[in-house]
Amino acid sequence: MDAIDRRIIGQLMRDGRMSNLELAEMVGLSPTPCSRRIKQLEEAGVITGYAAQINPAALGLTLSVIVSVKLGQHGPDGHEQFRRAIRDRPEISECLLITGAADYLLRVWVADIEALREFITNTLQAVPAVAETSTMLVLDQALYPAAGIR
Repeated sequence: MDAIDRRIIGQLMRDGRMSNLELAEMVGLSPTPCSRRIKQLEEAGVITGYAAQINPAALGLTLSVIVSVKLGQHGPDGHEQFRRAIRDRPEISECLLITGAADYLLRVWVADIEALREFITNTLQAVPAVAETSTMLVLDQALYPAAGIR
């Protein structure tokens, strides 16, 4: 992967719907070689898909929190039990297995504090493998979509 491939990836991360012509102009290629490079990046598994970015507030989800989860049952059974319990929860937009004091970090979107309380008490704390949760309210966020791709 060279500098042009990195520019292609960076531009597609910013706007995955731009036309091949626009992208080619932005990275300094003609459309055919640009299209060829995109196809190679897809085939190599560098580009794994394209997605829409959704505004949670437009869906009535105005509260964003990060929930750290510490398991009481470590090992494959505890992790599997936890993952199975949260797998299809619409409130969770990200689930990260981490090192440190907690085992997982969850990005959760809910409509209000009551919905958050219900989710934490009736979903997370109801999982037998969960020993402890800690919730942090997100006040603001800045996204850096092309970090590391320069």
